[in-house]
Amino acid sequence: MAIAAALAVISAFVFAGQEKPATNSVSAAKRSVKITSRRADADRKQGVILFDGEVFVDDAEYKMHADKLYVFLDGTNELKRIVALGNVAITNDTRAGYCDKATYTKAASRIVMYGAEGGANARLVDSGKRKSELDGRKITFWIDSEQVEVEGSTVTIDTTGIDMKKEAKKLGNVK
Repeated sequence: MAIAAALAVISAFVFAGQEKPATNSVSAAKRSVKITSRRADADRKQGVILFDGEVFVDDAEYKMHADKLYVFLDGTNELKRIVALGNVAITNDTRAGYCDKATYTKAASRIVMYGAEGGANARLVDSGKRKSELDGRKITFWIDSEQVEVEGSTVTIDTTGIDMKKEAKKLGNVK
């Protein structure tokens, strides 16, 4: 259940044929998450589960692809952290996140997306009513407060229908 709940949190922000896929279905709050990969290994003593090769997470609210997915559990099998590596893509109906590495830390209620070293930046795209895009070397999202911090950033926001002078006055920048 902890794995499903944590992967569902990641969405707050599609798969190729496989040979002998490893599949785990986990229920959380009346829904299930299906994780499919070429291989799955679990080390109960160390509290680590590895999904390796063409990882696909299928949830009612989002889809995620990655080359590898590590799930770290504490001594009581409660989720501590999730790390997705390589060609990470998280999508739902209107939002998508792309990066080389994504981490979710339960204790901090935080998701961090990293761009490839010397390559493409991490990117969040919202194609809903208010189109926007965040691009940066590192994007940190605090789930509880919905705050976002972008390092090495480019931000694009659709301001159609927004009175920018009125908004600036609210901030005290224009008289």
